[in-house]
Amino acid sequence: MPITKKTNIAVLCGGISNEREISSRSGKNCFSALDRLGYSNIFLIDVKSIDDLIGLKEKQIEVAFLVTHGKWGEDGAIQGVLEWLRIPYTGSSILGSSISMDKWLTKRIAISSNILTPKALLLTRTNKEVVNAQKLWTELSGNNKAVFVKPKDDGSSVNTFKIKSSEELDYKIKNVDLEESDYLIEEFISGRELTVSILEINNKPTVLPILELKPKNEFYDYQAKYTKGMTEFILPAQIEKNIKEEIEDNSLKLFLNTYCSSFARMDYILYENREPYLLEINSLPGMTDTSDLPAQAKCSGIEYDELVEIILKTARLHK
Repeated sequence: MPITKKTNIAVLCGGISNEREISSRSGKNCFSALDRLGYSNIFLIDVKSIDDLIGLKEKQIEVAFLVTHGKWGEDGAIQGVLEWLRIPYTGSSILGSSISMDKWLTKRIAISSNILTPKALLLTRTNKEVVNAQKLWTELSGNNKAVFVKPKDDGSSVNTFKIKSSEELDYKIKNVDLEESDYLIEEFISGRELTVSILEINNKPTVLPILELKPKNEFYDYQAKYTKGMTEFILPAQIEKNIKEEIEDNSLKLFLNTYCSSFARMDYILYENREPYLLEINSLPGMTDTSDLPAQAKCSGIEYDELVEIILKTARLHK
């Protein structure tokens, strides 16, 4: 459907995930941008229950602008309800959202696409009791003597831990809460942190300038991501042309192979300035003042409000 300045648009944010605060900040920013752009029928909706989604029909909402980060917002759950309600929405389809939210499945697709990704084991309630921490430490810690433990389906580095000994790993395996999520125990790759955003412009997936992140914390954790001054942005990243092209090609390949659409962000570690390792995909990246996507868009000449409108124009229902 054509979107006009009078289209009834709901900016959906907040929610019930661990990323609620960031989602709310993203939502307020996008709502303000749409208001500045002259969209006259816009609603900012904090999605706390299924009733908030069902209520979209009562408000005669015609398009949903999604900035619902994390579980139950970025994983296909909300997307499924919107498909059922027949309300076009921004971001990826149910399938693309659920695949990209699952770090383990993303790894499998990366490997099948000949893209490097850190070695990992999936820790579940089924295998928790038989995992040998010392053996796993030997297999994954390598020369860096560290591994990461993180949920397979959460974002913003929530509940992500850098483990520095086999004893610490053994303790974490025994005490990690697997009720809400399985966890990845992942090889730590030392290198430069890079992120790549893809934005559909006129129906064509376009790679935005690659961003290098230099966090002041030990890694790009929640605080470093969302606190001004805690991470230095280098835009565009200063990397060799052949590496830049490889990362761009890999990102486009992943965007298509994971059924993403509208926009997405891929995070990498560049090992020894020559080998990019994929870490994860974000199908609804943040839109806060410190978020990566708006900075990358600006570097390519797209200001924040224009970025929001480009994303809005990608709203659709998926088959």
